[in-house]
Amino acid sequence: MKKIYFLIILTIVFVCIFLFSKLKEEKSIKIGFVGALTGKYSVLGNAMVNGVLLAFEENNYELNGRKIELVFKDDKQNEELNKQIINAFIEDDIKIIIGNVTSSMSKVSMSIINKVNDMFMISASSASNEFAGIDDNFFRVHVANNTQRFDSFSNYIIKNNYKNIYGIYDPHNKTYSMDYLLNLEKALILKKENSFINYASSNDDLTKLIENLNELKPDLILICANSVDTARLVQYFRLKGLSIPIASSEWAMTPSFIENAGKSSEGVIFNIDYNAKADNLVYKTFVKKYLDKYGIYPSMFASKAYELSNIIIEMLKKGKETQIKENILAKKEFDGLQGKIIFDDNGDVSRKFNTFVVVNGEFKKVDD
Repeated sequence: MKKIYFLIILTIVFVCIFLFSKLKEEKSIKIGFVGALTGKYSVLGNAMVNGVLLAFEENNYELNGRKIELVFKDDKQNEELNKQIINAFIEDDIKIIIGNVTSSMSKVSMSIINKVNDMFMISASSASNEFAGIDDNFFRVHVANNTQRFDSFSNYIIKNNYKNIYGIYDPHNKTYSMDYLLNLEKALILKKENSFINYASSNDDLTKLIENLNELKPDLILICANSVDTARLVQYFRLKGLSIPIASSEWAMTPSFIENAGKSSEGVIFNIDYNAKADNLVYKTFVKKYLDKYGIYPSMFASKAYELSNIIIEMLKKGKETQIKENILAKKEFDGLQGKIIFDDNGDVSRKFNTFVVVNGEFKKVDD
């Protein structure tokens, strides 16, 4: 009889342990982050990690009595590794993913995620227009490279009489870089301006690139590449005596660009939906918190990662992690650090863009 009692008690204990562990699992919400955390693209990835951590830290990694677990993975800008990470997230029952750093890697992730109905991914930087206008599981707080996004930049180019533009793209993130150049070109053509005179890769032989530029004599060189490669190209062009005006995409507009390019960065033009010197209270409060925690000023990508994290937090307070997409679309309008973030039915956003020029080692806003 004692043996039977012992077995009953032992069974009850095991059942309680099992139920307690299951309950603990249900209380935990896992959120995955996938992006470049090493290598030349890590300037974006590490800034985003900082923004994400700050937002969830402000909520003590807990929402509605449930713990938040953040799982950070480095995709190393490698397609196969990226696929492994996404599949591991799926196996670990992670429903919310923040990523990727580049559009090329986001494309890889979405090829898997879109086959899983209850997963949701949101990006702070992937801007390829290839993702726009699609009812899928991918949202972003970064504006797509559509012709409307380039309205202010094309006006600036026309105003400054840059008729012949030479485009340079990053071949390792072609989904974004060529998309950026082609859609700016379309915006200019719609305003009766010229097509670009040539396209080249940022990996092309620099000697031949200089020869081609000297031969074609463009009015403007437009580089769409990461901050490291953009700085390398700008510095090389200036050392070789090229005085042609240079513009770059917002991808390169980080403090590291000025640090790497040095004096050669002077006069480089950027068109961006972010102002590092904005003086509204919400943004200034965020900057202070960021400075106190990390000892550096936030980049656009740190700020946008913070914004999207707060959107996730707000939505999790309203419903389950499998309902993020539906809850965002139900509300659509959110408070950002520098104005409203408004999602359309496909998870794309619109923002106001301004033009900046590097002056005395700083990004200075100019009139369009």
